Amino acid sequence: MNLIARLHTLLINTMAAAAAVSMVAVMITICLDVLIRNLDRQPSAHFFTFSEYALLLIPCLGAPWLVREKGHVYVELLLMALGRPARKWAIRLIGVISIAICFTMAWYGFEVTMLDWVQNNKDVRSFDAPRWAIVMWIPVSFLFMGLEFVRYLWRDESPLAALASESSGASG
Repeated sequence: MNLIARLHTLLINTMAAAAAVSMVAVMITICLDVLIRNLDRQPSAHFFTFSEYALLLIPCLGAPWLVREKGHVYVELLLMALGRPARKWAIRLIGVISIAICFTMAWYGFEVTMLDWVQNNKDVRSFDAPRWAIVMWIPVSFLFMGLEFVRYLWRDESPLAALASESSGASG
């Protein structure tokens, strides 16, 4: 595997690990919040803000890894009804549409991020944060998801997990 592919894999795995750590941190934060409330104390307003930001970051950081692992949800009913050649073309079409959607979302997401950067927009919650630093994960996520779909198309590999009829050994 060449250097760029290894770096790409490292980045996707690091993003997924950060999403996993964020989920644990949100769980701990919620437990602390509940504990502090049960002790008749006022928990930090930052707990709620952190949880809100994490709820954006977790899917953004984990989605490219999920695409790589073919772990996303899809409805296979129509695909199972198609014959093998038609199914192959339908899966390619799904890949092309996925690429188009991901890169379109990345493009517009980068525009929003850059506009927030240039205008120095702030997200005002329990503390002020630069808005670009929060929304930048959306286009990054869609860019890497799009690259994963391109990778599948380039390798002539399905971006979808094996169909139930194919994975169970049943004849299609």
